[in-house]
Amino acid sequence: MDLFSPTARGRAVPSLRAALLLALAGSLCACAGANIPGLSPPQTAVPEVDAAQFPTLGGPTPDRREPLTAEQQQKLQRDLERLARQQQAKQVPQAQ
Repeated sequence: MDLFSPTARGRAVPSLRAALLLALAGSLCACAGANIPGLSPPQTAVPEVDAAQFPTLGGPTPDRREPLTAEQQQKLQRDLERLARQQQAKQVPQAQ
């Protein structure tokens, strides 16, 4: 059988592609678990950080305030609503 004939080429190319794809997949799977020098990520000595604390990257330490209590939230809400009403009252006379 001639490899350059149209019928032989029609069957050979897909099987050749499949064989190459299978070989590539096999080599990638074999290398996935191997510890090949130069291909594995570097092992750096990173200090452990508490889960509640984020590492600072050269900037100032963040100023963390305590969360508001329910009473403080209500007071803040009343103050914001009062300020919003004052701002709205100032804008209404100018519009007329």
